[in-house]
Amino acid sequence: MNFSRPLFLLLFLAVLTRFWNLGYPVEAVFDEVHFGKYVSAYFTQEYYFDVHPPLGKLMLAGAAKLFGFQPGSDFDHIGEVIDVRSIVILRFLPALFGVLFVAIVYWIGLALNFSRPAAFLGGFLALFDNALLIESRFILLNLFLLSFGFAALCCYLHSEKTSGNKYLIYYGLAACFAGLAAGIKFTGASFFGLILLFVFITFLKDLRFKKFLLKSALFIAIAGLIYILPFTFHFALLPKSGPGDAFMSSAFHKTLIGNRINAADTAEPLSFFGKFSELNVAMYNYHSGTTAYHPDGSRWYEWPFDRKAVYYWTKSTEGATAKIYLMGNPFIWWLTSAAIALSFILITLRTIRGRLTPEIYFLFAGYFANLLPFILISRVTFIYHYLSSLVFAILIAVLVLDRLIMRALQNRLTSRSFATFYAALLLLIMTAFLLVAPLSYGLPIPPYFQTYYDALIHFVS
Repeated sequence: MNFSRPLFLLLFLAVLTRFWNLGYPVEAVFDEVHFGKYVSAYFTQEYYFDVHPPLGKLMLAGAAKLFGFQPGSDFDHIGEVIDVRSIVILRFLPALFGVLFVAIVYWIGLALNFSRPAAFLGGFLALFDNALLIESRFILLNLFLLSFGFAALCCYLHSEKTSGNKYLIYYGLAACFAGLAAGIKFTGASFFGLILLFVFITFLKDLRFKKFLLKSALFIAIAGLIYILPFTFHFALLPKSGPGDAFMSSAFHKTLIGNRINAADTAEPLSFFGKFSELNVAMYNYHSGTTAYHPDGSRWYEWPFDRKAVYYWTKSTEGATAKIYLMGNPFIWWLTSAAIALSFILITLRTIRGRLTPEIYFLFAGYFANLLPFILISRVTFIYHYLSSLVFAILIAVLVLDRLIMRALQNRLTSRSFATFYAALLLLIMTAFLLVAPLSYGLPIPPYFQTYYDALIHFVS
């Protein structure tokens, strides 16, 4: 891991953008109504059911415990007033991971052999994307998933460049982070699958079957153990009967204090692995069986074009209206979509394909591996399901800019002219970010700007 002035600049700006006015709004926003309840459940010890594995909620609850959080709000509906101390405590960890994720994108750029200016550009794009900003500022799980998933890929890339003890450390860390990503949401398992795919591709090059089996078994064992471990804390911290009982069997109920199971029920209480298996099946069945409609739902082919925005929160005051919508930085999303299209064309051209670097295939595999599950499923999906693919698209765009454009310009322009081009690109990114920022931070919008922001929301909806 390389610490440098560009990285410190990225971290400084990330802290400013993620932590500024973190306690605003002092109301529940979007899915905070769910995750606020789940965190509180670990304090009341009443069993709850969620469609995602428990690691993300355990992390939120652990940070809340550390800072002295005490449950008091119901988290009943969007717009419910929450005391400012509690809301800042609960939003702290996602904001911290939002900062760390910018550094991870910078590091993975270096691991992919990007030039230092290109790695900085990758971090800068992640820093000033409005969708990634919003997901960093509320009680949500996506920045945990992204951070662990891309940290796994970063460690794997470093393991391929080393040997001996360093190799084992990086490879073991990659497996740990992959297990953590899957422990946040099932979709995090895409990073686990990606790394195993790259291990298999390595096997096809050297055909060392024993080495392939050992590497695969080690990775699966470590990642599997890391995935299972949070469930032990989850069950231990939720020993009482609660609202989640309705999703579980009578044998599961019998493991909970205060259950209402009929005394004549002969079901044997489940063991840990019985509860673990039943909960995972229940989560999977809920995902695969849901047919719910949501007005802000969208399909995968809309996402690369920054459609469709998701309503998170709104409040009207005298003379102004404040709104929060999940939408990306339009300059970044359209730039990355253009880069995906260009790269795809280059890959299909036989005369050019042989001159492309392995990094482009690595990133393309990551992009489509994270998009494919949402192409195949019919359940309601949202634009935030594109975020993992978006980061791969950012890295693809940086690779294209670095190899095809920036290096060509460096050969033709003076260093001062090239610096001007690079600065102009950064300025465009920041300008687009700032234009959308009032809808990211929920800033009150005066009536004379309201027409512009209504048009923007309509365009991305």
